[in-house]
Amino acid sequence: MDLTARLVVHPSHIIPAIPHFMFSLPLGWVIDEAPGALAVMRQAKEIDGFWINAMLTHDRVARSVDFKKAAQITWAKLLRQSPDAKETFEKMARFGANIVYLRGSEMTSPATKRPLAQMQALFFAPVSSPGKVVDFFQIVCTVPAELADTYGKDFVEMIASFKFT
Repeated sequence: MDLTARLVVHPSHIIPAIPHFMFSLPLGWVIDEAPGALAVMRQAKEIDGFWINAMLTHDRVARSVDFKKAAQITWAKLLRQSPDAKETFEKMARFGANIVYLRGSEMTSPATKRPLAQMQALFFAPVSSPGKVVDFFQIVCTVPAELADTYGKDFVEMIASFKFT
């Protein structure tokens, strides 16, 4: 075996870990897993054949990516999956130390043809050192359109309570 110049360990100053975080899970919700997600938060029971859910994802993106660019990229991705998606609202919000881009949308599920509503929350982890990348987080909440008002409070609770530790 050839010797190398340096041992690489994760996490370390060479390969940092995903920033630590915490958030509040509303009553009646459970944590689950899905490919590509850090976590899936969902209702404990299926409601009318649908798992009401919120998916938390993480990516490392170039430091040049800002909220405007992140919103454009995530909207283009949503349109590829659901070409009939329509934006229902868009706004910036502050929850504690987090600045969050929020977008609401409605679309038809490509698989079931059911009307769905989504709330996307986009935010960046605090940056404490120079570098080429920043940690980008997204929470995408999905519910049948007719139940959006009922579950909107739960979605906002999760998003608003998210804190880096």
